Amino acid sequence: MKLAAAILLVPLIGCVSGDDPNGGGGGSGSDSNTANDRICSATLTSTGSFAPDPAAMQPSGSTGCWPAGTWTFTMTVAMNDCSKAPTPEASYAFKGVQTNDTNGDPIVDTFTYLNDPTNKRAIVKVSEGGSGLCEGEVDIYSADGTKVWLLKPELNADNTIVGDGEYGEYKSDQWPF
Repeated sequence: MKLAAAILLVPLIGCVSGDDPNGGGGGSGSDSNTANDRICSATLTSTGSFAPDPAAMQPSGSTGCWPAGTWTFTMTVAMNDCSKAPTPEASYAFKGVQTNDTNGDPIVDTFTYLNDPTNKRAIVKVSEGGSGLCEGEVDIYSADGTKVWLLKPELNADNTIVGDGEYGEYKSDQWPF
């Protein structure tokens, strides 16, 4: 099965790899952003559910991650060392849409952050693995890039979502693009 990570709402050339929770390579042009740049952080846990798109058809003989549908989950602060605890949204949602590759084979390579589809500082991607069938990732950056939510919902075979995440406040812009 071909599964491509997608970045939505952000026109880019290249690919995203090497997720760095410390925001390495921040948008201010610095390659030296490290944990020393972090002011505070919080760890998060997630729960939720997945509603598969009934029109999306997984390729014949394929098993495993097929993220076409709507992912809806909540985040709860599990540990916090910020002076003011971060407040997650009431819930988060994104949608995976099936398209076809150049050979006409179905793929899921388009993901939309449903909380704010116009947010140019939100990155949504899904890969196979994690502790579930699929591991999603929603990265949300404040306008100045100093507040970052890294959410990692994991889709289980029974369409439940569990997972974790991290919130961080930084001295400098962590936006990677």
